[in-house]
Amino acid sequence: MRPGPAFVRLLGLLSLLALLVPVWHQAVLLLVAGLLLLLVAALAELALLRRVAVELSGPQSLVLSLGEQDSLSYHLQTTSRRPLRLSLRQVFPRLVDLPHATRGGLCRPGEILSLAFPLRGIARGRASLPPAHASLSFVGLVERITALATAAELTVVPDLLAVRRLHQRLNAFALRGFGARISARLGKGREFDRLREYVTGDEFRDIAWKATARHGKLITREYRLDRAQDVLVSVDRGYRMQARVARLTKLDHAVNAAVLLAYLTNRMEDKVGVLSFATEVDTGLPVGRGSAHLRRFTELAASLQHTRLHTDYLALGAALKRRLRHRTLIAILTALPELEHDALLRAVRMLAPQHLPLLLVLTDPDLEAASRLLPADKAELSRTLAARDLLAGREKTVRELRRLGALVVETAPGEAGVAAMNAYIDVKRRQLL
Repeated sequence: MRPGPAFVRLLGLLSLLALLVPVWHQAVLLLVAGLLLLLVAALAELALLRRVAVELSGPQSLVLSLGEQDSLSYHLQTTSRRPLRLSLRQVFPRLVDLPHATRGGLCRPGEILSLAFPLRGIARGRASLPPAHASLSFVGLVERITALATAAELTVVPDLLAVRRLHQRLNAFALRGFGARISARLGKGREFDRLREYVTGDEFRDIAWKATARHGKLITREYRLDRAQDVLVSVDRGYRMQARVARLTKLDHAVNAAVLLAYLTNRMEDKVGVLSFATEVDTGLPVGRGSAHLRRFTELAASLQHTRLHTDYLALGAALKRRLRHRTLIAILTALPELEHDALLRAVRMLAPQHLPLLLVLTDPDLEAASRLLPADKAELSRTLAARDLLAGREKTVRELRRLGALVVETAPGEAGVAAMNAYIDVKRRQLL
């Protein structure tokens, strides 16, 4: 229990009356009578509030998409026979942007009061919601505070709402071409298409000698471009990925992009896998297809956490060199090192040209802003020159990576998902795999 706002206001008015006591002695009687009346009214409201029961209903589990706006809704119902003013306070775990919030309203007899708390997930993970506390009052003289137990669990996952929006757009695109027949594209892939007679210019290694013996003439094999190509998403979880941009870490932006890219590759009939790396490379998830594989991909990506360890690109290159047998699109989601780039260049030399490295580089908005700053003193001049030197070094590294055969896409962290999809579609369009 605690005094209500109306009780505090009336008590303030009575304190003003007390200022008249030195000049008007009869004001003492009015002051005492007012205090007694206020106390009796507060006790009466307290007695009525003790008879009221409050029932709270809400979701047992709430799943938020990382970086997307959502809400938590509660429904309250009371046994009161008169209008009751309710105020609900909820404390949230560190997975969302609000540490706590309060919502209130007037609940009439027999009605259900709905209260919504807007939330935005800022960190992946799972946590239990603490019990909500409700404040009950009729006229505001006394407020009754009661804890309303809720067995709710809050989970923040990668941005699945973006996947849903992409799913709807791809469905609409597919419906526009419904009934069209897509023929297989012929080329030097790994998938066998048909046998045909040998013509001048065909490679001798494609001749099917058993079929040639049966038919008594040269027969050659014809292949088509692979429909199920391999895509491996490699997510950097080193110390540079814990920097926050738009209230999300760079690793969170990378995970969102990885999930979005995985859905698109699965829709394009390619096989996708995932791993993470810092000083060591984890086992990750091998390439695969299907809805069950996508669920495992999402679960693994959602569990990735940044570390304070250095990113070892040479370890990544050596591990991928051992693991991968077929030509693979290796999408590396990372933030470029500030000074030493030799390890990254050597790792790309290991992988190319057998594989196709695609580096999705998350830029640093603060560094770019510092490089464009007009300095006002020597300290700001030093920071501006240092920022420009770092950016010049990164541009040189990007040029060297492209010269080695890697595809490099520089993007703001918030646009990483769109940039990853565009880069993948460009690879498919140009048939680089």
